[in-house]
Amino acid sequence: MKNRGGAAVMRRGQQGVSLLMVLILLVVMSILGVAVLRSSAMQERMSANLRDRNDALQAAEAGLRVAQQAVIANTGSGVTFNDMWNGSKTFTQLRTAAGVTCAADGYCDRSLTGDTEKSLVPTQPTSWAYVSGSSGPQYGYIIEFLGTGKGESKDVQQVCNSTAAPAYLCRRPMFRVTSFGRGRGMGRVVLQANIISQPQ
Repeated sequence: MKNRGGAAVMRRGQQGVSLLMVLILLVVMSILGVAVLRSSAMQERMSANLRDRNDALQAAEAGLRVAQQAVIANTGSGVTFNDMWNGSKTFTQLRTAAGVTCAADGYCDRSLTGDTEKSLVPTQPTSWAYVSGSSGPQYGYIIEFLGTGKGESKDVQQVCNSTAAPAYLCRRPMFRVTSFGRGRGMGRVVLQANIISQPQ
């Protein structure tokens, strides 16, 4: 009889412990569930940021291509500096004819004595264009004329080292193109290229 009574008391005590164990397991499972949800949300944010950065990079690359074409070929953009390679026109003449300026449009002459336009160079483009359509990633660019320098190519090897070297072969215009890309969100990318224009 005593044994049966003791077993009943132990059984009642174990029922309380079972409830406590179930509650502890429930708390642990809840914590794990919240951790998994936070991890999933973090992965989604990381994926979105990566895509936005890639969009911004592609936009900056597109802007760099457009700006380079403006420097070396007439692409119908209204501003081209291809006429500079043979010395027929200067940067100032072409910029004035196109009606663009440094502060307003980002076409800057850094070759001037004393670099007088240095303070006018915009820190970011004054106008932006969509990569495609009318929404999504955008690009903008700044073109800086750095002066002229030796643009010797394999076709005119050693010609520029002689005193009788023609100016149009050896005094090529040099440009710095800075392209900015913006993704759909907060992604920003800046690319820069130096160009010595060649005849087309």
